[in-house]
Amino acid sequence: MLEALFPVSAEEREVLAMDPEQSFDLLPRAQASPIPEACGIFSYKDERTRKLIWSIKYKRSKAGSAIAGRALYRLVSTYSKAASPVVIAPMPITPRRQRERGFNQCELIADEIGRLDTDRRLTIAKDILYRKLHKSRQTMKGREERLKNAKDIFFADNAAIEKLGIDKSQDYLIIVIDDVITTGSTMLDAVHTLRKAGLEKTFGLSVAH
Repeated sequence: MLEALFPVSAEEREVLAMDPEQSFDLLPRAQASPIPEACGIFSYKDERTRKLIWSIKYKRSKAGSAIAGRALYRLVSTYSKAASPVVIAPMPITPRRQRERGFNQCELIADEIGRLDTDRRLTIAKDILYRKLHKSRQTMKGREERLKNAKDIFFADNAAIEKLGIDKSQDYLIIVIDDVITTGSTMLDAVHTLRKAGLEKTFGLSVAH
């Protein structure tokens, strides 16, 4: 049914057929991030990367989630050797968007990271950051409008943060993960929200930019 509504392109077939481990080396790297608080892994200019993100975001692709999760885990697992604890916070969507789509693509990716973390060095925290405002889709907006629309759209759940049991005087790292960073406006607001809540060592990481 989905293929009838959304025909699968050659690029999508190619990327979803990749071995998740090999895809890390096959897909081109993103250029410099628009914000210093975050970075992306793959270049969104590459058609295969765009199709990868599309497959996860709108088709709930298990193969796509496996590729994205493996890429993020490759980087996050190196951080876990330097900082303890390391917390993964998937970028939240509004309840309205959750109802429309039926899932949060960033939580799918976070679940894949958790599956790969067999040593249990990472904590997946889906409840420390919430999106409080529903904005129209950002896709067709210019940079200035994106920046304006992405201010003060999140709130931190202090009770959930407290349950993490992080000693803020010790080494730790909070990583907000997203599928795509474009202008960086949404990620910037998410990172700043958690920093204002006391988690100063918070940074962002996306599958693509």
